[in-house]
Amino acid sequence: MITAVLALAFIVVLVLGHEFGHFLAAKLSGMRVDEFGFGFPPRLFSKKKGETVYSFNLLPFGGFVKIYGEEGVPSSAAQKDRERSYYFQPAYKKAIVLLAGVIMNLLIGWAALVAVFSVGIPQNIVVTGVISNSPAALAGIKAGDQILGFSQTSDLINYVSRNDNGNVSLKIMTNDAEKTISLKPQNGRIGVYISQGGIPKEGFWQSMKNASVGALNMFGFIFESVYKIFAGLFAGHYGVVNEVTGPVGIYNILSFSSTLGAGYVLELLALISINLAAINVIPFPALDGGRLLFLALGKIFRKGLEKVEAVANAVGFALLVALMFAITFKDVINLH
Repeated sequence: MITAVLALAFIVVLVLGHEFGHFLAAKLSGMRVDEFGFGFPPRLFSKKKGETVYSFNLLPFGGFVKIYGEEGVPSSAAQKDRERSYYFQPAYKKAIVLLAGVIMNLLIGWAALVAVFSVGIPQNIVVTGVISNSPAALAGIKAGDQILGFSQTSDLINYVSRNDNGNVSLKIMTNDAEKTISLKPQNGRIGVYISQGGIPKEGFWQSMKNASVGALNMFGFIFESVYKIFAGLFAGHYGVVNEVTGPVGIYNILSFSSTLGAGYVLELLALISINLAAINVIPFPALDGGRLLFLALGKIFRKGLEKVEAVANAVGFALLVALMFAITFKDVINLH
């Protein structure tokens, strides 16, 4: 139940946050916003307030903001409508509207990281690898498990070494559950590779500084990774889909993170939000980056790109939906 509530909160914050960026930028630029949609059609229900329709749609993989004039303006349109249309806005205003969603995701990710550094994450020991046929492997310890009760790796090493002639008892967090196991060290070792995790609690201003550096580093790393994935798909290397997770996979990660504390949940929110920002600036049709690319090309070639862009966006959207279904199917299969 808690995971479901958190998942819903994530969707609302990330999707509505991104689209609210576009919505706010368009409104502040004086454009007419015809619809603010959560999810993709078909439409389930809607409500009109002022000049804008607020809709809730069936496919919960994103959202959209429909600005008057994105697909062109009829010659019969009134002058006041032409002036408020997206089509007749200067390029810099269009670019601001397109980038606003990405900026909003970066701000959400940054704010989440500020909270992470402000509250801190307790120090913990994470298993990064297990030696075959070692005491740890025979006891069922796996990479990704946490060894509880130790704040420093040296504390765990000393504890195992002191009990080389007998059994050691360890509390392990694995598969969302805590269990206690007993095992006998061999030559002062239990056969695991470990690393120390956690984030120390910082003051507010230091947290803002750390979050800024962390968000930029995270964005750069994710952008490079996402770019390689798209490049791999175009090159026919469809196995890169295994490196990506979708809503089902994220739900499972969220379920595990929620058992570890608020800091881990906020860290995951930051990661996903900055991930969305990095994905959306990729120059792929139907994404914000693709639309920015066509905006730049329009300044060079002036005319004749509208139909090409419309077709490219339609094809790009179809491919993205197909990719999302493939990733979701893969995540469901991996559950078993």
